[in-house]
Amino acid sequence: MGIFVAFVVIAAVIFIQRFVYVKFAFTNLSFIYYFSQTEVNEGDIFYITEEIENKKYLPLPAVSTILEAGDCLHFSDNGGNIIEQKNAFCFYTIGMYKKIVRTWRVKATKRGRVNIDNITVNIKDLFGLVAIAKDFSCDSSVLVLPSAYNKDETVEFTNSAGGTLVVPAGYYSDPFNIVKITEYTYNEPLNKINWKASAKTQSLMINEEQPAVSDRILVALDVSEKYYAEKNIKICATLLRMMPEDAEAKFISNATLPEDYANILLNRGNDQNGEKYIQTREFNISGHERNYKRMLAEIVDCSKVDIDKSIEKLKKSGFYNTIITVKGGRVCETGKTIFF
Repeated sequence: MGIFVAFVVIAAVIFIQRFVYVKFAFTNLSFIYYFSQTEVNEGDIFYITEEIENKKYLPLPAVSTILEAGDCLHFSDNGGNIIEQKNAFCFYTIGMYKKIVRTWRVKATKRGRVNIDNITVNIKDLFGLVAIAKDFSCDSSVLVLPSAYNKDETVEFTNSAGGTLVVPAGYYSDPFNIVKITEYTYNEPLNKINWKASAKTQSLMINEEQPAVSDRILVALDVSEKYYAEKNIKICATLLRMMPEDAEAKFISNATLPEDYANILLNRGNDQNGEKYIQTREFNISGHERNYKRMLAEIVDCSKVDIDKSIEKLKKSGFYNTIITVKGGRVCETGKTIFF
């Protein structure tokens, strides 16, 4: 008889606690995820914070979540080195009226928008017999802006004499503004050789010229080749470093942006077939560098627009004395003020 009573009592306890946890486990329970910054550059270190608060008299013995870093972010250590893990498994025991705050260090490794729209929370009861789950809306995001190539990195451009040449990323120079004379490395074009200095030193020397771009610039980005898309976008971000602050620029691309995206620089265009593409108004470099990078960061896909046709149309206007086309992982130019 005593065993039977004990069994009934245990069964009743299990049933009641099961009922209580199923009905009240998520009552007055809040989950918040947020980034320490809303906008970062590639390579920046910042933080994701998780706040869990249990505002009731029912303790939660086993609460778990899984936080995914995504493609643009990676978890990192104290030194900023990337940790080889794609997600973070979190397990908590939350007492009555308790709040837990946990922070992860992450590194921005790729341009784009990162969203934490919702998080799935799993809760188990005291005996581990009940497992319930619920999605919590987070609505938190961070925009990773593309960074420029380092000066010691290289990128190819097509020069006016034909063929390709490897030069420092984003390097465009003014032959009338010589910074210094250095030794020829057999990578520079022949028109950079300073023959007078070469005669004095008995070895080939070249002019290292001040980077410069013309005052009215058209930058055209072609993302039709997916293999080169990210490299092309990074090159476009690098070009800003070489443009005079007072230069006026216009940007066009056969890339697409999110439907609801808005940018002060943006004029959405349509070609003859109604395909959408990116087209900005003329803008000042110094005043809109960040807006320009924000637009590059938000690029999501490629349209069917013939970018060469759009370039030819703007070229005929005669307004731009420099046209820079970024395609195939290279920089191609036409105009009077860029020299190779």
